[in-house]
Amino acid sequence: MMRDSFVEVEFSDIYIELSKPALHQFIKRMMSQHYSLFWRYDSKTIYLMIELEDSVHELPFIRNTEFLTLSADSLHVYDDVLASSLEKLLQHEKGNGIVKRSTEGPLYITSYQSGDIESMIEIDGSEKVMMNRNGSMIQYKDDGKSLEPRTIYNMMNLEIDYVLMELHEALLDSDEYLITMHKKKLKKLITRREQVEQLL
Repeated sequence: MMRDSFVEVEFSDIYIELSKPALHQFIKRMMSQHYSLFWRYDSKTIYLMIELEDSVHELPFIRNTEFLTLSADSLHVYDDVLASSLEKLLQHEKGNGIVKRSTEGPLYITSYQSGDIESMIEIDGSEKVMMNRNGSMIQYKDDGKSLEPRTIYNMMNLEIDYVLMELHEALLDSDEYLITMHKKKLKKLITRREQVEQLL
């Protein structure tokens, strides 16, 4: 299995309430990826130890009767598969937290509130892009360099995915008003994406 040559992901102010079934799913997913998992207890906290080859990560949980709460001020993860699984938990279990993902290229900072992306920032030395919840993109230029069309295009795909997800929820709720709103927004985004596509 290929591992990324360099990955460091920091989860800060992370807070996720996990039901027992959700936790079991997560554990099953990690085990299917050949990780060894075991628990370590102290008075208030239970640690889920996740081992792969020579790396060990500890996830601190607070015990409640119905669910366990994953709660940490700062959690450093040096493993891409684990980092992605944790980020999925944030989304699916409506958690809060800030995810800072360092790659050999840019630094990505995504902020989650109740499982939704509040904002996403890409910092690349020369350029900073930010997308906020309302789907507007704020663009900073440093050193007089404007943003790469490819970066804008990738960000727009993220925005479109996000609106599609919102549209899906609105359809499930049969919320006519939101359905119309999201469809309008999608149309606008797709037109904008086509314009950017011309530049690629």
